[in-house]
This record gives sequence, C-alpha cells and structure tokens, in this order.
Amino acid sequence: MKKNREKSFMQKRKPFLAKRLLLLFLVVNVFSFQTLANLQGEILELEMTGGSLIEVFAKVKEKTNYTFLYNVDDIKEVNNVTISASPKSVQTILTDCLKDTGLTYEIRDEVIIIKPAAKPVTPAKEEKPVVEEKKVGGVVTDNTGVGLPGVSVFIKGTSIGTTTNIDGKYNIQLPDASEAILVFSFIGMDTQEITVTNQKVIDVVLTAGSEQIDEVVVTGYQKIDRRLFTGSAAKISTEEVKLAASPDVSRFLQGTVAGVSVDNVSGTFGAAPVVRIRGNASINGNNKPLWVVDGVILEDLVEVTADDLTSGNLSTVLSSGVAGLNPDDIEDIQVLKDASATALYGAQAMNGVIVINTKKGKIGKMQVSYAGNLTVKERPNYSQFDIANSASEISFYKELQRKGWIDLASSVKARDYGVLGKMYDQIDKGIINWGPDGSLNEEFLSKYGNANTDWFKTLFKNSISQQHSFSFSGGTEKAKYYASISLYDDSGSTIADNVTKYTATMKGDFKVTDKLDIGIKLTTNHRDQKLPGSKDRDFNAIDGVYQRDFDINPFSYALNTSRSIRAYDDKGDLEFFRRDYSPFNIIHELDNNTVDLVATDVIGQLNLNYEIATNLNFSSVFQARRNSALREHKIHESSNQANAYRAMDTQFIRDANQLLFRDPDKPNSNPISILPTGGFYNTVNNTLDFYSIRNSVSWNPTIEDTHIMSFLLGQEVKYTNRKEITSDGWGVQYDRGGLFNEHPDLSKYLSLNNQTREGIEEYRDRYIGYFLNGAYSYKGKYTFNGTIRRDGSNKLGKTKAARHLNSWNLSGKWNLSEENFLADSEKINLLSLKATYGLNGTMGPNASAIQKLVAYQSWRPYDKETGVKVEDLANEDLSWEKMYEFSVGAEAAFFNNRVYTDIAYYKRNAFDLVGAVRTSGIGGDALKYGNFADMEIEGFEVALNTVNITHDNFKWTTSINVDYNTSEITKLENVDRIGDYVRNTGGDYLGKPRRGLYSVRFDGLTNQGLPTFINSAGNPINENVNFQTSENVMDYLKYEGVLDAPISGGMTNTFKYKDFSLGIGIVFRAGNKVRLDDLFKLGSTGLRQFGYSSISKDMENRWFSPGDENFTTVPAILNRRFDKDLDTQSLNLYELYNKSDVRVADGGFIRLKTISLGYNLPKSFTNNLGIQRAKISLQAQNILLLYSDKKLNGLDPEFYRSGGVSLPIPRTFTFSLNVGF
Repeated sequence: MKKNREKSFMQKRKPFLAKRLLLLFLVVNVFSFQTLANLQGEILELEMTGGSLIEVFAKVKEKTNYTFLYNVDDIKEVNNVTISASPKSVQTILTDCLKDTGLTYEIRDEVIIIKPAAKPVTPAKEEKPVVEEKKVGGVVTDNTGVGLPGVSVFIKGTSIGTTTNIDGKYNIQLPDASEAILVFSFIGMDTQEITVTNQKVIDVVLTAGSEQIDEVVVTGYQKIDRRLFTGSAAKISTEEVKLAASPDVSRFLQGTVAGVSVDNVSGTFGAAPVVRIRGNASINGNNKPLWVVDGVILEDLVEVTADDLTSGNLSTVLSSGVAGLNPDDIEDIQVLKDASATALYGAQAMNGVIVINTKKGKIGKMQVSYAGNLTVKERPNYSQFDIANSASEISFYKELQRKGWIDLASSVKARDYGVLGKMYDQIDKGIINWGPDGSLNEEFLSKYGNANTDWFKTLFKNSISQQHSFSFSGGTEKAKYYASISLYDDSGSTIADNVTKYTATMKGDFKVTDKLDIGIKLTTNHRDQKLPGSKDRDFNAIDGVYQRDFDINPFSYALNTSRSIRAYDDKGDLEFFRRDYSPFNIIHELDNNTVDLVATDVIGQLNLNYEIATNLNFSSVFQARRNSALREHKIHESSNQANAYRAMDTQFIRDANQLLFRDPDKPNSNPISILPTGGFYNTVNNTLDFYSIRNSVSWNPTIEDTHIMSFLLGQEVKYTNRKEITSDGWGVQYDRGGLFNEHPDLSKYLSLNNQTREGIEEYRDRYIGYFLNGAYSYKGKYTFNGTIRRDGSNKLGKTKAARHLNSWNLSGKWNLSEENFLADSEKINLLSLKATYGLNGTMGPNASAIQKLVAYQSWRPYDKETGVKVEDLANEDLSWEKMYEFSVGAEAAFFNNRVYTDIAYYKRNAFDLVGAVRTSGIGGDALKYGNFADMEIEGFEVALNTVNITHDNFKWTTSINVDYNTSEITKLENVDRIGDYVRNTGGDYLGKPRRGLYSVRFDGLTNQGLPTFINSAGNPINENVNFQTSENVMDYLKYEGVLDAPISGGMTNTFKYKDFSLGIGIVFRAGNKVRLDDLFKLGSTGLRQFGYSSISKDMENRWFSPGDENFTTVPAILNRRFDKDLDTQSLNLYELYNKSDVRVADGGFIRLKTISLGYNLPKSFTNNLGIQRAKISLQAQNILLLYSDKKLNGLDPEFYRSGGVSLPIPRTFTFSLNVGF
C-alpha cells in the first residue's frame, strides 16, 4: 500500500546544562518567545473550484507550518473540492473539505492526520482508564514515550474497535469470551497484535514502520519530494545518533551507512575521524566530505586534509567542525553519496555531502527535556600489547653492551640514555663503582630489572566524562521556538589532558504574514582544552620515517619507553634520565610543557521564505559566523625542552648539541646557549570570518497527482577569511611574573636556522555559484532529474576556463512497483531502478594560482633592511580537479516490507588532479604544482534491513551495510623517493591504487643472522639502498596493498521487548595493509637507541646461533666488536628489515563496537513523578576486537600511533538518562 508521510511528529525532544549567565539568557529569551507565541492566531483565505484534496493540503502546507500524514489510496479519488474565498480557520477548511468523504482528521502539534471515519468506534474518555472485568485500557506511545493520537485499536476478526485520544489513551469493551486479540495500527508504524488473557491494562509502544514511505529528502539546498529524488542518500535518525552517546557526531557514522568509510584515527576531542564517501576522489587533495548544517556549509577553522588527520599535529584538534554541535540538538542526518544527490553543491561536493538538520520548535505548550550521559573511560594496560618486561629488557641491554653497542664513552656522550647510560654516567662521576674486574654493576642493574614500571598506570587513568543538556520548545501557528544549552566535561584519559565544552542554541520561526515566513537561529559553543605540549612532525626521507622533536605524547611514551626506567626513585622523588642531552622525566615534563586551547564559535543565521504565488516561492538564507581559537604552548624553564637549548655539560655535548648558537662571525668560539634562562611562550591564534548568502526560487507544480514537478533556480556567494597569527616568545620566566629575557643574538640565531618569531598568514576565499535544478515524475513511476551549476573562485587561475567550473548531472528512476504488473504483488512491495551520470569538481591542494611573496628582515644589527622573497611562483593555469561519475542502483522491499535493500554500483573518472612534479629548480621551484594526475575509482555498496521476528511485544531487526571501493592512478608525472614509498602513510605510484604500501622483499636470514633481500628480478641486493633515490624505485620495492581499506561495513541487531531495547553493533574492514613499528630502533648511534626504548617480545625470537635462520625471521644483534663496517652496510640492513614485507600486517579487523540496553520507564511510574516520559540506558563502546592480525601484537589497526596530541580511542561505559517534562 502506498503511503505518504511528509514529516514525522514522533520525535524526541532533547536537553542541557550550563553556566548561570547562559541559563539566564536562555530563560529570558524562551519566555519572550512563548509570550509572543501565545499572542498569535491563524486564519486562512483559500479559494478553489473542483480541486483535489492533495491540492488543498498543499495550499494549507504552503500557508502554515502544518504537514499532513495520510494514506494516498484514501484520498486520491477526492477530486471535486470547492472552497469559497472567505477567511476561515484551518479546522473549518478541513471539516468542509472532508464532509461526505468518509474521512476525518486529528491535529497533533503541527501534524494533521487524515484517516477513515467509517469504522464504528467507541470514543476514548479523557480520564484515566477505569479497569473493569472484560474491559481493557491503556496508553499507546511511540518509542520516545509520546502518546499517539488516532491509533486504531480493534478486536481481530470483529468490527469492534476504538481510537486513542489526544494523549494516546484508549478503552475497549471485550465481548463475553475468554481470550481476544487486540490489533493496534497507525499510519507509518508497525502494526502490533496482542493476545488478551487476564490483563486489565495494556500499554503499547509502536515503532516506525519498515515500509518505504513517501517523504521529503533534505539535501541542504532544498526539500524535495522523494518521488522526485533520483540520487543515492541515506538517513540517520535522532534515535540512532543518540545511541552513540558521543560528544562528536562524526564518530557515529562508522558502520552505519553503506558507501561511507570511517576510520577513528584519534580519540582526542576535536580531532576528526577520516570520513570517506565512496572512496578517495583526489590523490593529493582533501578527500573529506562537505558538512552542511541547517542548509549552510560548515567551514573548518583550519584546513586539515584527510591524510593529515593521522599526523597527531596540534592543528588536528581543530579539524572537526561538528564537534562544536550539541548532539541532542540534531534532528536527523542525511548522507548524500552520488553525483545526483550532491549536484546542487557543484564544485564543493566531489567527496560527498553530510547534511545535519537540527531541531525546531513545535506547536503546543512548552516542552522541557533533559538528557544526561555519564561515561567511564578505561585506561589501556600492558596485557593488550606484546611488550617485554623490565628483566628481559635489562638482559637485552647487557647483550648490547657485550657486543659493543653500549659502553662508557658512548653513554656519557649519548643524546638519550636509559638505565645502562645512567649506570655509566654515575660510574664516570664516581657516584657508584664498577662491578668485580670492571664488570657491570649488577646491584644497580638488578634494581631497575625489577622495576617493571607500568607506564600506562602512571600516565593514564580510568576517567569520567559527563554531558548534560536541557532543551525548551513550543509555540503556536504564528511563532515557534526551540532553545537548548549543554555542558560536556571530560577529566581526560591521561594526566595531561582535559576538556570542557559549552553550547547554547536559540531558534525562532515566525509566520509574519500568510506569505512570509522568517526563521532566526543563533548558536554558540565554547571550548577549554588542555593538551600535552607538542610540535608538528617532520618526515625523514633518509630513514623513511616521521619524526617529532620533544614528543611527550603519553601513549607513545608508554608504548615505546623501557619498563626498566622508573618514574620515581627510591626516595619517592621523580627520577630523571637523559633525553636531548638534558634531564628528562615524563611526569615532570607533562607538568611543565603544556598547551592550553580556547576556542569559541558564534553563528547567526536568517532564513526567509516568501510565497510569490501558488507553488512558487522565494527563499533566502544568510549566515554570519565568527570562529576563533587560541593555542598557548607554555614551556617552563625547568622543562626538558627548554634545558635542551642550554645543554653543554661537556665539550663533546657542547659540540654535538645542534640547538646551541654558533656565531658565524666568531668561527673559533665555542657554541653558546641562546636560551640561558627562562622557557618558551608560543601562541597560534586562528580566526575564521565567514559570510554566506543563498537566494533561490522554487516552483513545485502538481497536476492531478499525475505530473509531479519541481524546479529550483538559485545563486550563492561565500566570503571566507582565515587568519593565523603565530608568535614565539623566548626566555619567558613564568615564576617571575612572565618576564622575558631575550638573548641579544636571538635574531641572528633564528635567521641562521630559517626561523621567525612572529608570522601572519591570511587566506581570502571568494566563491560564487549559480545553479538550476529540474525534476519531473509521471505518477511516481518514471522520474527524471537534471542539474547544471557554474562555480567560480578567486583561488584559481586568471583565465575563465581555470577560474570557473561548469558542472552538471542527469539522472532517472523507474519505480517498477507502481507498474500494473507489480502493483498488486504481495511479495514485492517496492522495486525501483535508478541511474545517474554527471561532471563534478573540487579545489585541489595548494590551490592558489597567485604568486606568494613573504616579507623578511635581515638579522644584522647594523643593517635592518627589509625585503621580500618569493615563496611560490604564480601558476595561472591551475584549475579545478574534476570527475565524471556514473552510478546505477536498485531499491527494493519484499514480504510486507520486512526485507529492504539498496544496492548501487559506481565508476568515477577523476582527472586534472593536482600533483607535484620535481623540477630542476631553475625556474625557482623545486616542486611545481599543476593538474598533472588522473585516477579511476570503482565500487559497489549494499544496504540490507530486515525484520526478522515481530510477535506480540517482541521485535528483532537487523541492519547490514557493506561497501567495496578500489582505485587506480592512470596518470602521474612524479615519482617519489624510496623513503617516501616505504613510510607508514604510503605512497602513490602510476598504475597502483592511491596510498599504496610498498616494501623491500625479505629473503630470509644468513647463517650469521643477517637479513637478506632480493630485487624485483629475484636477484640478491648486495649494496646499500639509498632511501633518497627516485630512480628505478620498483626494482627495490614490492606493492603490498592499500592503506585505506577497500572493504568496510557494519551490522546492527536490535531487539525490543515491551519497554526494553537491546542493540548490538559490529563494524569491520578488510583488504588493507599496515606497516608495523620498527623492530630495530635506529638512530645516528645505531642500535644504542635501544637503551631507552621498550622491547617487543618479537626480539625474544631473534637469531642467536647458526641454524636459527630456519626457524625465525628476526635478525641477530650483530657483534660490533668484530665488524668495523657495522655502522654502514649492516645498519642499512636493519633499516631495510624495518621496511621489508615481513614487517607488514593485515589491517583488517572486526570490532564489537557497541552494546546498548535501554528501558522506557512505565507511565504509572513517571506520572507519579510529574514527568511525561523517562528512559534510562547503558552503552558500552569500542568493546572488543573480535579479529585482528596477530602480528599487530594487540595494537589497534585503526589507530595511528603518530604521537603529538593523538590518543587511542578507549573502551567506554555510559549511563544515560532522558526525561521529558
């Protein structure tokens, strides 16, 4: 049966908590809106002769905020309606129209329910049901506890029935019989049958039906009748969002939507997950989807590409714009996936669009809601990882000492040292003695061998976070309001982080006249966050690894630091070892090297809608936004990082420390400290000023419900200014009121090291777009949709061809289930086929065609001349990245809508992708960016929803989604170095997928325990491999696979019994590879780096004696005392081993993501408390890895161990309470 549901009114009303000023602001404005709402009324003036009911409903909807819920079959024959031109109320118009039609109506908030009135009924009474013998009563609600009016309740097999009243209450008299079956049915909800035995009160919860109901699809730019929608889109309800109990809604998308891949690469608040819709559309550009909130694009404060989200750099905590939203404000989420669905966004949406619609006020008295979450985060522990204990580490260090890798001379000079280095240093200073006959001091080593420090327990904690939200909503036909305020407070997973976030929202919708509607929205969020001090990482092409100076990330430290190193000495005081030639203790450093982040985002939005004529409307959306964030990096004088700039205890250290100042004007003088006292105060201030205006005219004519049309013409202008101001303060003395003591040679030092103290970067983006969309459907059977758009940006070339992009899309849908040969099918309830083809585009990386000039000043004190240097040359031909996309799909529902599936196949040809080409440098640029690359993307996706069991009060449903995506680079001008290809973030090579992982071919161990390797021809590699060469790279390397999983998906099972609900969610990915962490810790001093680092248990399986090569792949610790060449070729063998195929693991996993248990408290209980509804629930998140490669030794294949501010996603347990008043 075909049904129409323009808008659901079974919606939760959401919550909050906050500071007194914000609460006062909220209350004053809420009651102002409420007072205004109560003064409004509504009279309509309609005129119609011989029209249909559908046309009447359309006119009422245009002039009011009402929407209609009806069965199309009930009203489609009513086509002779006449309405006089005199002013009438909505109720009078409906009564007149429905006279003698056998239909009646119910009004619930803003929804008008049209239903048959012919069946004999026994009207329900307003008072509480009186329970008598052979009489049953109760309340029918939706799954949020809101009473449902107009629900049909009848005895199966008879004509005896009734309907629920405005509060959802009913009473029904049973005949003289021992048993009866009550049937509860309501449009858009699943029908329930309940056997009555001795019950006197039966309360029923109806859930949204699995039927495919005609409704509108919200694309952000328009609300379009689903019958006219030919694109690929998926909707996520507020109930599903709430189930995640996450302060950042972007993390919830994992495993919920087919075609959407989500990698939660960091658990730090504010760091966005890597979200991809139908794979990567660009090689070097940003592959993140476009986020749209209430019809306006949500720009990020700082531009962080999808690949850089894994970096752990400080900017990543500003990468999630939606982290500032209150999850309880969200009404629903629409994910637009193909070219047809995203066509209106043009060159902004090549990577897909995620549309968030927030809640609005509803007609009726004020409704107050509260939602609260209390979450416990579990700290990691060593049982999850394969790390050796301290006794094994000391034994290993002794072997390094015996084989010449650690000795007195090297330890005293070492940049970093652990237990053995400390022992040698104390022997050198006469604090302790050698052992017998000059041996190691076993008493000293035994003390540290028994330490077995639990760094996870030292640096992490079982923390608690809480989230509270209040909301208010209400209004009349003329004025409605919605307001909320929330607080999120997280004490932090480690001893070095915490965050507090506040949000407030005010929304008002006003019907100024019969033709003019105005909507106003004001939102703000504020965040205070503390993080461990961090510098950005750099890539070392020589070793093929990323490096981060002064990294104090708690997780990286716990995972990579020897357990023989102690946090506290025998007296209970902090114990220091050496790092960067200076004393180091991680607890002391985390206390004295911190980042304070303060971020504020304020948005004001105005929506206008004016009815020009019937079905013809003009709308305008204007938004102004100010987003700012201040990052303060405070490095105190006693910190290791500050002391490293003045480490010069010995002449060797003075000569080796590259942080000291070497005056070129005094070549014979000793290096000196440029930071003799004090520390650092480094700040980064980011601001975003954003203005957007969009104007459009829509015409939506319908002719006798046969010819359904929609046309949209519009234009938009965006103004975006981003500014970043950096300042580095040297010599600040925090214990003396923040005084600065700068060295007189600081300017010279910075100039020699190509550094600056202050900097301003400003990016001005001006964007304009024009669009036209048209759609036509014949009886909902055959639908055609087309869009054309023209975009322009100031960031690209000067020529029109480069600066502007014309995009377009054509699509169609055939709804077979409306054809005569399937219309009466009892097994096939829905079957439609659709196809789309179009051209889209986006802006590539370094997408600036203009010449970049940077001002500078000479460091010479006697010559202060300023100058300008060329940072980047102009590239006037730089243009948009573009993509042709072809997609076909099918949508079907079977067996009374108990099985629903959506299948799609797509092929995308991306061209003119921006890439870098290495040049001779003669023109001024070593790397030249241009539209040099092409790539093909192909994939399919499947979504399957089933109702497995539905009986009495029990229901079991399953939702499964799977997607497969692969890519091939078909054009690429540049070839990177070997070091670029073997890094753990992958590389790009012609003929291979984007972000491929490459390795050296391992060929086993020799009888001396040395690793051997072969080239692509199978011949041994006997020479050193230079990681910086870019010639014949594939002679040395093999392709392992892709880093981005080609297969991903999820499965959710939901069980409901009476007022209880249980949900179990599983997510998975497969087909990708990951590089294991380097087994041999190498540095400029070779294997001496092991003296500080933790030891993998894999090292216990290393080669010890001839014959072991037949059983192990782990090389021996070579004896440096007998081979003077170990610093060259053999160390290169260790490097090659770290980057070989034996150090690659399967990156796929199956994760038990979510278990949730909810309970709706019974009405008999909540009524006594004076509340309308209440629900309690328990959720567990990130519970268990059901499968991952054993080679990972417990490490999460999804989390990037990149250090900086990146932290793993912990296992969490959440208690939630939702109350409506």
